[in-house]
Amino acid sequence: MSEQNENSQNQEKEFNLGKEIWEWVYTIAIAVIIALLIRAFVFDVVRVDGSSMFPTLVNNDRLIVTKLGYKPHQGDIIILDSRYKAREEIFDEMALAQDKEELSSFTKMRLSFFANLPFHKPNELEKKYYVKRVIGLPGQTIDLRDGKVYVDGAELEEPYYDGETTPLDPTVQYPLTVDDGMVFVMGDNRPRSKDSRTAELGQVPMEAILGKSQIRIWPLNKMGITR
Repeated sequence: MSEQNENSQNQEKEFNLGKEIWEWVYTIAIAVIIALLIRAFVFDVVRVDGSSMFPTLVNNDRLIVTKLGYKPHQGDIIILDSRYKAREEIFDEMALAQDKEELSSFTKMRLSFFANLPFHKPNELEKKYYVKRVIGLPGQTIDLRDGKVYVDGAELEEPYYDGETTPLDPTVQYPLTVDDGMVFVMGDNRPRSKDSRTAELGQVPMEAILGKSQIRIWPLNKMGITR
């Protein structure tokens, strides 16, 4: 075989190898993009952290959460970003400030140093997800009395909970009407749930809702639809 033919074959092999590598990279990149889009807009898998939904859900349960086109309904188990309002307040303060001096020194310091870092941000800029149950929808009136929950004057049927429901925060007064664009949520483990009964979380904006829990996929012996 001549040296010229050998060089030509080597070049062809290198070209084919380069082409094959590029095709693999391209395919993997497309797959990653599709997976990210599905996770962002269609569904996600989340892990339950804590006991606020006991006995319906327990620590380390894995849930499939649907997002696309979801609208809250009373009784739904949802995943929400508990820091959504705090984060929006910071961004609103930044947007409204005409001059950097109008920002509080504490907020200015934290945002200027941390806000643009991908792996270290102030707590208010990090998402923290809670699993809760929708109790009240916009315009509904919630009341807690005699250990029971009342929605629009009627006692709420709660087959998932047989204990008493009491107020947690004296600053949250009942009866209260759920604001437009908000939902009122509680955990099924009422004595150990930080939820809309506290001023810290309060009513939850629709925009803070990641989606609805549909199926528990882990542990395997408890796999099934979440209700």
